[in-house]
Amino acid sequence: MKSLTHKLRIAFLLLFSLSFSNVSLAYESISPESVVHDFYSAYLQDKSGGNEALIKTYVSEHLAKSINDSTMCNYDSDDSIPESKLAKKCSQKHECKQEEDNYSCDWSGIWVETYVNYFTKSQDVLSSWRTNINTFDVTQKGSDSLVDVVLGNGSEPKARFKVSLKKENGSWKIISVTK
Repeated sequence: MKSLTHKLRIAFLLLFSLSFSNVSLAYESISPESVVHDFYSAYLQDKSGGNEALIKTYVSEHLAKSINDSTMCNYDSDDSIPESKLAKKCSQKHECKQEEDNYSCDWSGIWVETYVNYFTKSQDVLSSWRTNINTFDVTQKGSDSLVDVVLGNGSEPKARFKVSLKKENGSWKIISVTK
């Protein structure tokens, strides 16, 4: 009897541990299209708390740093960085250009727009964008992928852009968003 109980306990533990490995594998196998859709579904929600955890989950460290550096230098800093370090970072020359009504600068190889949200390419989020996120025309080559996104529908203006992703440590991460 003791032997049967022992074998059942081992079998249960084995099945339990396999179920967690399947969850892990399922997360790693999420498609680039799903990653982009999931990111925008969460990012566009009307939250006052910020999106730090969301950015950490879905966006490459390099892109997050470039956006953060641009924001710190173009807007008021949150005082978490010493004034001398901020002055040194912001005094560095960046190639900049004006396209249509937008001004953007090269922050470590990533063009970041100055007066709009990087991920929506706009200053505001329209209500139809929150519930109408369409991803399509996925192009994938090895560890790189490109996903077309359209936010919105109906009479409100739509936002259209391309999201580039790279597979990092088994997960797809957003590396750029362009029009």
